[in-house]
Amino acid sequence: MAALLTTFRARALTSAALAGLAAMSAVPAFAQDAAADTGGLEEIVVTAQHRQERLQDVPIAVSAVTASALRESGVDTTRDLPQIIPSVQFTRSGPSGLFFVRGVGTTNAAAGEEGANAVYVDGVYMADLGQTINYFNNIERVEVLKGPQGTLFGRNATGGLVHVITREPGDEWVLDGDFGYANYETVSARAYVAAPITEGLSADIAVTRYHQNEGWGRNLTRGDKNFIQDYSGIRSKIVARPTDRIKLILSGDYLENRDNPVGWRIADGTIGTGLSRGPDVPGTPAGAVVADDHDTTANDLALTKQRIYGGSFTGEFDLGFATLTSVSAYRNTRTNSDFDVDGGPISLIRIQFLSGMKSFQQEVRLASTGSGPLQWQFGGFYLNTKANNTSFFSGGAFGTARGQDVRAKLDSNSYAAFGEATYAITPTTKLTGGIRYTEDRRSFDASQFTILANGTALPGGTVTNPSGQPLTAPGIQRTKLKYNQVTWRAALRQELTPDISVYASANRGFKSGSYSLQNPLNDPYLPQTIMAYEIGFKSELFDRRLRLNLAAFHYDIDDYQVRSAAAANPGSSLVLNAATVKVDGVEFEFEAKPTDNLRLFGGATWLNSRYGTFGGAGQNFQAPIVYPVIAGQTAAATCPAALRGTRNPGVVPAGGVWTGGYVTCFGDASGNKVSNAPDFAASFGATYTVPLGDERELRLTGLYAFNSGYYFEPDNIAKQDEYHLLNASIEYRSSEHLGVEIWGRNLTNTDYAVQKITTGTGTTQSNGAPRTYGATVKFNF
Repeated sequence: MAALLTTFRARALTSAALAGLAAMSAVPAFAQDAAADTGGLEEIVVTAQHRQERLQDVPIAVSAVTASALRESGVDTTRDLPQIIPSVQFTRSGPSGLFFVRGVGTTNAAAGEEGANAVYVDGVYMADLGQTINYFNNIERVEVLKGPQGTLFGRNATGGLVHVITREPGDEWVLDGDFGYANYETVSARAYVAAPITEGLSADIAVTRYHQNEGWGRNLTRGDKNFIQDYSGIRSKIVARPTDRIKLILSGDYLENRDNPVGWRIADGTIGTGLSRGPDVPGTPAGAVVADDHDTTANDLALTKQRIYGGSFTGEFDLGFATLTSVSAYRNTRTNSDFDVDGGPISLIRIQFLSGMKSFQQEVRLASTGSGPLQWQFGGFYLNTKANNTSFFSGGAFGTARGQDVRAKLDSNSYAAFGEATYAITPTTKLTGGIRYTEDRRSFDASQFTILANGTALPGGTVTNPSGQPLTAPGIQRTKLKYNQVTWRAALRQELTPDISVYASANRGFKSGSYSLQNPLNDPYLPQTIMAYEIGFKSELFDRRLRLNLAAFHYDIDDYQVRSAAAANPGSSLVLNAATVKVDGVEFEFEAKPTDNLRLFGGATWLNSRYGTFGGAGQNFQAPIVYPVIAGQTAAATCPAALRGTRNPGVVPAGGVWTGGYVTCFGDASGNKVSNAPDFAASFGATYTVPLGDERELRLTGLYAFNSGYYFEPDNIAKQDEYHLLNASIEYRSSEHLGVEIWGRNLTNTDYAVQKITTGTGTTQSNGAPRTYGATVKFNF
């Protein structure tokens, strides 16, 4: 492990920090109730190991954020989590939300695709990426588990997972809510009501409404609004306790969303096909229409309509020696989207698609409840998904044809059995081991046809896929896949004092392979596997006035799944397998309460995430690397066969004139940075409460976040530079039941891209939220 740590870029800082923290182990420990009496930090209980445990007792790096901390920091959706958890990055691709944890994630957002970081709500796996965008209302807390969770959670949790835990109704009436108005003519309202119905039976309902009438930007070609949103959601839960040994939970939710969340524009410093220009391009003619910030010059309107609903039934049965838990759930997503992919005023690439996913899952767990040295649990998991995608690609990129018609269906069945046990070798030393077997079976039925101007449909491919396997028929692929993997976990935790512990762990995880529903005549992409090694330090010091956690980690990832739009048909994308990825990192998080009225919190993550091998001589997969289209130069001249597989596989003549768009060559990206993996990210926040007497108080909160920047694609050409975000709020509470908050987010109005995509027609980008501010009236009874 010492050899491992020497590879970290921040090794000097890590050594100093570990030495300092080790010295702190001499600080006298105090009982938890004593800490509470002195106004220490709130105790946080998590379910990272499918048990209720203190955050500090879990040998896993976990960021747990309570509902109050989320509200105070101005974080009200999953997309804002990176502002408060530096190891997490989030990007939006059309209707899909994509999480990256410690630099591990997927940029593929096509219908039917699952993320590399699992998202759960109340123990239910969100199989569709559109379900990962969650507006917080009746939230109890959000847990982010870092590193592969290949044993207990398992399903595609290669980088980690995000678990949203909602509130449960009890035996008391609860009424919470707020009404707000913000710039861009934004109106929001949230309400949560919980009540006992009879003895042992209670229910709640949470309603959310959000309407943004004015866009963050304008469509300069059409005159439309750009970046608007209209969201409505409802969630309800019924909890029955027929005996003191049985708890039954019935949950349901429904939401509708209508927005244009991407609003592509031509990226900064680039030229699209037809000489459409982004900002900051030298030689741009005076008077040229150029879209900046949240504006666009797209000739087609970007719009997404989503309908998502589902229900779950959870039963918990106390058997005395163990607890039996059953979780059954059904989810349904329907999406209708329309995108102008090229982002310019010329009709080049337009995608219209209707997609959906239905999923059913069943999990059963049996977990020991005894107080002896051995704690165990085992169970089984089943998931069935049915994904479909109907897409039509049109525009000038398809010449005289009307466009391309793609239809695909993917049915998947996943079976898993797992077990984990923790043994207390001594009262302060615990060893954990777990194993999981997963088998995935997929059935794929798809077609791809070019529709000519006269309506004739021609097969969109040859009689074989790229690897030479015969298609079912020209333009049609019907096939099946089967993958199985064994994943495991081992961890050792040593308690130094009742408030300080260290741990070391090794984990193996995997993300299943599949077919692309957007590019259906290609080969399947392979499963992605990860081996993760981690050491960590957890502490609560000074009568629990300070909580300080530190971790260092190393990942080896094989067959890393990478999306490439540059290597695909116009407007679509395909998934490639980079041979290997290496990740080294160090992170810390802290929360402090130096006085009863002041709370400080923050953290930082250092990453060195790079492709170990992606392309090069003798490799099965070569990395897509783009070069500008040069006047008078053919694609073959730009990408000579002799340079294929080299570090620089393209040729751009000196003095060549860029006419817009790109040519994709294939070469060696080994050593390049992995997408959405900043070298450094950090956040720091503070909340100060000023008592005013008679239950009145004033609460001041600020949150600062820094990101060193990241690349979007393996060739490391499209990039977001470093940026800073600042949120702040002032809340006046006239009583414990009523309050008014004035808030602002991204107060510096930082312009930053959350996504850039390069295709043959150019590079387009979509930006994060601009400066927003408003007022909110809050009530709780």
